[in-house]
Amino acid sequence: MQKNDRTHFLMVAGRLRRDKNNLKFDRYDDDFNVVSTKPLPIKGIDEIYILAKVDFDSYTMAFIADNNILLHFFSPFQSFRGNFFPNTSNSVNKSGFVLLQQLRAFDDEVHRLYLAKQFTKGQIINGANNCKRYRVDFEIDNYMESLKEANSINEIMAVEGAFNKSYYKAWNSIIKNQRSFKFIRRSKRPPIDKLNALISYINTRIYNIILSEIYKTELDPRIGFLHEPNYRSLSLHLDIAEIFKPIIGDNIIFTMLNNKEITAKDFQTNGGRIHFVNEGIKKIELKIIKKMTEQIKIGEQKLTWRQVIRREVNRIKRNIVEISEYEPFIL
Repeated sequence: MQKNDRTHFLMVAGRLRRDKNNLKFDRYDDDFNVVSTKPLPIKGIDEIYILAKVDFDSYTMAFIADNNILLHFFSPFQSFRGNFFPNTSNSVNKSGFVLLQQLRAFDDEVHRLYLAKQFTKGQIINGANNCKRYRVDFEIDNYMESLKEANSINEIMAVEGAFNKSYYKAWNSIIKNQRSFKFIRRSKRPPIDKLNALISYINTRIYNIILSEIYKTELDPRIGFLHEPNYRSLSLHLDIAEIFKPIIGDNIIFTMLNNKEITAKDFQTNGGRIHFVNEGIKKIELKIIKKMTEQIKIGEQKLTWRQVIRREVNRIKRNIVEISEYEPFIL
């Protein structure tokens, strides 16, 4: 499936291979025989999401690397498994100076706390604004005061956890279908119900979109400020996602559920694990792609949401390099 946004999805078993100076995808039947072949124009691809069993060879992977294409791998249950991003001479050049400044900002307790608080501030305000749009009362003064007084990353994470507990509870006043999509508690690995499966999938897509935009800048995605870099190989995209999950992901969830674009029929359970049927994924992906290519006005500029995210990454870079003020994007 491919609909604008230079993003492709491989959702059935097959083989991705290089054919001269292009890519082709051979689709398999149940016996792993090739039943059809589809060309994938290399110049029209930035990312490929792989949600099925797909075979590669090193020749194809090298070609993908040479063309700076990012791969995102998912399990059969749609849980995220990892990324492939090429480290070649054709990739966006990373600045040694910016890397050093990013490391210094991380090592500077005051600077790190400042950025971590700003990411969390963006999350809290954007989440509360979602509630206001749906006329749900949600006070954030106590969270903002606690965030202001926090003196460590752990204390900031505690504020975030307390906010999320109340924020997700407010979803039951936003989502109409309480029979199939009532929020009980947040669970990730594995999700305990359909709503958690939907949250996890969409959040993962936002993480990967932000990661793709970070790779187009001089910042290093391994060095985060709110999320510990030594906890996972990449962490900066998780920091920035705190700002955009409420704006993009949560609003997609509210819209799709309340308009009955996603229903209980879009899920299935295998081995006790909940995941989407392929048609459900297609509906979600079309919605995400439409959202990411939608333009909003910021000052005198009209930007797509991808451009807004990259603008945010560069604003963070300016804070790191120039020690300038940074305020998170608020919608």
